[in-house]
Parts: sequence; C-alpha cells; structure tokens
Amino acid sequence: MAITLIAAPDNFSPAYNHLKHIYDSTNKNLDGFRYVFDVYQTGGSKIAEYRVLPRITDGYGEIDLSRLLQNYVTYVYPNGTNEIAVANSAYQYTLKIGEEYVTTFSYTASVVQDGIYVEITPTVAHSFVVGDRVVITQADGGAANPNLEGLFTVTAVNGTTSFTVNSLWSEVTDATINGSVRYSDNRKTVTRDIRTETAAWVYDGAIKPQDFRSYDGSVYLLNAVTDKFLTTMPREMWITPTQDLFVLTGNNNVTTGNIRFQDSNGSFFNYNITNNDVVTLCNVGANNATALNPNTIDYYDFWFAGASPTFTQQSEKIRVYIDKRCKINDYEILFYDRLGSWGSFAFQLKDYKRGTVTKEVYSQDIVGYVDSTQWKFWEYEYGNRVVFPAIDETLELNTNWMTEDMAEYFAELVSSPQTYIKIGSTYLACIVQDTSYEIERQRNKNLIRKTITVKLANQTPING
Repeated sequence: MAITLIAAPDNFSPAYNHLKHIYDSTNKNLDGFRYVFDVYQTGGSKIAEYRVLPRITDGYGEIDLSRLLQNYVTYVYPNGTNEIAVANSAYQYTLKIGEEYVTTFSYTASVVQDGIYVEITPTVAHSFVVGDRVVITQADGGAANPNLEGLFTVTAVNGTTSFTVNSLWSEVTDATINGSVRYSDNRKTVTRDIRTETAAWVYDGAIKPQDFRSYDGSVYLLNAVTDKFLTTMPREMWITPTQDLFVLTGNNNVTTGNIRFQDSNGSFFNYNITNNDVVTLCNVGANNATALNPNTIDYYDFWFAGASPTFTQQSEKIRVYIDKRCKINDYEILFYDRLGSWGSFAFQLKDYKRGTVTKEVYSQDIVGYVDSTQWKFWEYEYGNRVVFPAIDETLELNTNWMTEDMAEYFAELVSSPQTYIKIGSTYLACIVQDTSYEIERQRNKNLIRKTITVKLANQTPING
C-alpha cells in the first residue's frame, strides 16, 4: 500500500481560506475503500478524524480543513504598549493519512476436501474463527462451482493458513477456480498513519479569492525587504497623533527582531521583539512607546528589522502620514482587519447621537380600596404597567477626507466582527450598524469621506 501527495495548502496559511489536502492511494479500488484523515495539534492530541470516500473521477481523497481549524484561531484584543503575544491567533496542526477497506482474503490455490466440506487456503494469513459468516466470490462468478458462491459459515480453522466452510465438496466441479473471501458484515481493515504531513501553521486571516490563487505564505515570515506584514491596511496610511495601529507580524519564531521607525526628520527609533511565537502583534501607531513624536513630524516609516546593531531590513516599509487637520470630534474606531491586524479610522467631523426607547406595556388589575362602602383607587396605582424598558443609542460619525486606498480599507471596518470605539481615552466595544458600503474611486469622485452609524455593544440599563 502507498499514499502519495497530490496537493496540500501552504505551510503558513489563512484559516478562513480553503485548506484542501488531496491524496492518492494504490488501494483506492478495493471494496469499501475510504481515506482516513487524523488531525492533531502538533505535539498534542488528536482534534478530529474523518473518513472520506474517493472522488468519483480519479479516486483521490480530498478534505478541506478550514472549517475545523477556524475554531482554533481567534483574535486577541491589543492591550499592550509595544509587542503583544497573540498565541491564539495562530495554530499548528499535523495531518496523518491512512485508509480502510473491506477485509478480503484472496486465494489462488486449488480448494481441497476437508471431510464433506471445502477447505480454502488464502494467499496471506486469515483471521477467521469457527462460526464466522463469510461471503465467497469466485473469479468466474460461480459458473463452475455455483454452490461455492455466496454466504457460508466457517466450520473449521486449520491454523492461520486455511479454513473450511459448509459447502459440500461433492458439488465442486472445478477446484482450480480462484476467488476471494470476506466477512459477511463487511468489517474493515484500518491502517492509520501511512503518511504524515509536516506540521503546518494557520493564522486568523482571510485572503481575497483572486489573491489566494497565487498565495505564498513565505512572504509573510519576514526574511526579506519585500516580505509583508499580515495586514490589508494601505501602504500609505493617514492617522491622527492619538490614533492606534497594530500590525500582525509573522516573525518566524525569532526573538532577535525589532520594529524599526524612521520619521520625516530622519531620526530612527525601534523596540525589540522578544516574543517567540510564530506571530506577534506590534504597536506601530504614532503613540507607541518609542521616542517618536507625532506632533513634530509629517510622517514616519516602519518595518521589521533584524538584531542590533545592523538592524537589517526584513520586511516592506509602510508609511504613515500624520493628520493634523482641525477636528470637531475625537472619535476613533479600532477594528480587526482581514489578516489579523488592528486598523483604525478617526471620525473628526460632526457627530449625531440619537436614542430610541423600547417599552413593553401590559394591562393589570387596579386593586384600589373601599371607603365607606365605595370602591376607590389610589392615584399612584397603574392600570397599564411598563416592563423591560430599554434605551438604544446610536452615533452617526463622519470621517475627514481620505485616499482611495483608505476608502477600500474602510470597507473592512464596516464588515469587521470586532470593533471598538474610543471615547475620550477609553475603548468600548461597539457594533457597526451599516450593512452596505460603497468603495469610491477618485477618478469618479475627487474627495472621499465616509459616514457610519455605530452603537455600543453594551447599552445603558434602566432600573425600576
């Protein structure tokens, strides 16, 4: 038996894209054949087991592990100053491939007489015991020996080499016909771990289908100046001096890296990456803990660099411009982008706060009281009572003018499942109410700005 690889995902893949593994087996044409896929946490226990039928067209075994592995990666809220350990944002798994098929024992030796019955000697050792019900299939379909075709009972076992079934020897007309014997209940032989795939990583990300066709995970492991951060934010981004940005770095299990900065005045700054997970979340906003002063510069670049003192560039550079335009409001929304980083947008223009109150009202009996044989009721008694009142407040926020690339990135804010609004200096969980968006192009619209409606994920409670 042999199982060969046909196709497998990249060793560093986004968990929310297809993770198809395809294999071929030399036994794929056997009765009852299935591929057996066992999935393990690398270095840990089994997390799933699948039995998969061969594809009709070519007999290959195909399985997509994306649905399974999505359950093992999640976001981590960026509550650190510089580097933030995000072990739950990536997961390493190992796939072991085996197979199962109906247990069948072929025989080519002539059948012989055992008392009044027929004795069969398979080409390999059998596992039958007296009383087993078996099905015999002859190469000629039972034409020569019709009474040795079909369902029988094992009446005797002569070691592991031969056995006897309750078919009369006197009715055998050609003892040389080849055949095969299987259990009547179609029990199977299961062989696991014929092939083991090298441990692979998935991370909490999703690539556009058109980009995934040419996906190469190695460019996210930060070893060369063209390698990329795990983010979809524009490579030229505008932020306010107080705005936060966090990028996910595939820092390749190293502890000698740095996030390196250079501002528009030519000054360099950096902080060390000491986390040894395969990915690390890094603060690259203007207000991180380096000596970067957003109030005295026009822009800065950041990138991943090697160890001091050479600080060899090991990633692309992303440029961040400082937005010093006058603003009416200080609202900012932090959101989880498609590749596991945290982008943000400032909403500097007018805001509108609106609220609605929902009430459930039911009628109840007015108990009242009796005064000199006359029924009366108290002025504070309710005939209709309000229960479960709730306030639902929303904020309509407006951005300043932005670039076309930022407008496209803004669409990820609208669709992101994890969003937080900064009110003052505090982030509060919020929900973006908008369910549609438009990605404007500057060739059609010179000035682009956005409006969204959000509400806090935790609404104001009402007593009483």
